[in-house]
Parts: sequence; structure tokens; C-alpha cells
Amino acid sequence: MGRVRFRLTYLEKRYYLLIFSVVLLLVVYLFKNASTPLRAISTIAVMFLFYFADHLFNINFKKRHYAFMLIIALASFLGSPFYFIYPNYDKVQHFFQPILLSSIIFFMINKLHLELKWKITFTFFVVVALLGIFEIGEFVLDSFFNLRLQGVYLRDSQGLEKFNLLMDPLKDTIIDLAYGMAGSIVYCGALAGFYRKKLRHNLLK
Repeated sequence: MGRVRFRLTYLEKRYYLLIFSVVLLLVVYLFKNASTPLRAISTIAVMFLFYFADHLFNINFKKRHYAFMLIIALASFLGSPFYFIYPNYDKVQHFFQPILLSSIIFFMINKLHLELKWKITFTFFVVVALLGIFEIGEFVLDSFFNLRLQGVYLRDSQGLEKFNLLMDPLKDTIIDLAYGMAGSIVYCGALAGFYRKKLRHNLLK
């Protein structure tokens, strides 16, 4: 018997993509300050969701994309205690993680029949849009659960449950978006330079 392929209509794919995005958003931010077992489970869950989306939409991510997603998950979950110990930990993530995310997004957009400049442009704006969605998610979750996702807090040495506010939420959000945009610009600029150099090399052959 031939293998039966699992096919979805365009509407169904959009529906599942929406569910995937919401679940991923909740998992990423809901357990930032949770226990070690829960943070480990969250890391594994993100990798399974990434794998599920890869096969559901026939994206065919490369091994490097799985490595990038694993780095993002490990830094966001298992490394979450550093948010309240090292104030700059969050800012380092907001710069470097969009570089990895841009690579994943470009791999998908590169499948479209567009000129290279538009592929790179769309990659940048998609990443910026995702950063904006995450910041909105932080605001919503903070509003309902007070998880201290927006703003920079430092754990007080006098008690594990005491936190000192180092940067107000609004300023933190704007700076996070600025760092994320800078990271995406670095990737897109390097990508454009790579393809330009490759094109010149091919023309000189």
C-alpha cells in the first residue's frame, strides 16, 4: 500500500499556525520564573512544537535551524533565573536571538518566488513583527499574572521573593525592540553582503 500523506487545506493550516503561535507565546513567557523541572519541560515542549510545525507545513528545516531553536529555548527557559541576577542578560538575548530567528524566517521566505532584496526585506519585517507580538504578549501576561516580564528587575539579596526595579516596563520594551531590530539588521546586512560577494564571484568566473 502506498503511503498516505497528511494534507491540510490553506484555511486549516492558518488555523493550526494560529494555535501554534499562541501556545508558543504562552509557553515562552509564562514559565520564565518557574521551577527547574518545569523550565526543562518547557524547553522540550518548544522543540516538539518546532518539529511539529516543520512537518505539518512541510518546511524541511535544516539541522542548523533546530540548533538555533534549541539555543533560543535553552536561553529563554533554563537560563531564565539569570533575568533576575544579571540585568543585561535580557538585552543580550534580545540582540542575538533575532539573528538566529532571522535565519529561520529567511529559510522559509527564500522558498517564495521573489527577488532577493524583497526576501531580505520581508525577513526583517517578519522578525520585527514577531518581536512586537512577544512584547504585547509580555504586557498581557503581566497584566493578568504580574510575572515581571516587562521591566528589568534584580533579585534582592535580602530575600528570594524581593525584586528591585532597575528599568520601567515602557523603557524596557522600547529598548528590547531596538536591540531586536539591530540584531535582525545585522543578519540581513550580512546576508545581503554574502549574496553580493557570491554574485560578483560568479560573474568573474
